Amino acid sequence: MSETPAAPASESQPSALDREMLEDYLNQHLLGSRPGVPAFRAAADTWEGTPQHAVLARLADGVEASQERLEEIIARLGFTTPVRDRAAGAVAAAGGRLNPVNAVRAKGSGWTQVELDVLTGALQGQSEMWRILERLAPHVPGLDAEEARGLLEQTREYLAEVQRVTDETLLRRFLG
Repeated sequence: MSETPAAPASESQPSALDREMLEDYLNQHLLGSRPGVPAFRAAADTWEGTPQHAVLARLADGVEASQERLEEIIARLGFTTPVRDRAAGAVAAAGGRLNPVNAVRAKGSGWTQVELDVLTGALQGQSEMWRILERLAPHVPGLDAEEARGLLEQTREYLAEVQRVTDETLLRRFLG
């Protein structure tokens, strides 16, 4: 009779929460989100005078609200954001507003698409964070799976809107 090998520990068999790891993860996402709001505002400026401007300006407000929700979750879990991260976040936010991706706010250059690609990547990262928090919620007191799921769906909607802006404008940019 052969023995069945022991199954490796899986995510369904969690051990004690590594609070330090979760705190660091959330703070890294918060730090990474700091240039996001100004980047969305800068992208809206790029599209000033077009229907895309209103979409990107609204998304900037939504991304800012999501960032505030992340700050609330960090506080609710009893975590803090190190001073160095707050300072680095302020610098990153300023850099995002300067818009190093599309500094001249050109609608007709390759940078215009890169700017939209950067927004897409930021939202994909944010989506993954909310998905992970949804999965962790049953194991972490203070995390709310419904809240994380709602934020995940909202971020996916934002992502779809940026992709719509891309789809609505790419043929003009790339095919003249």
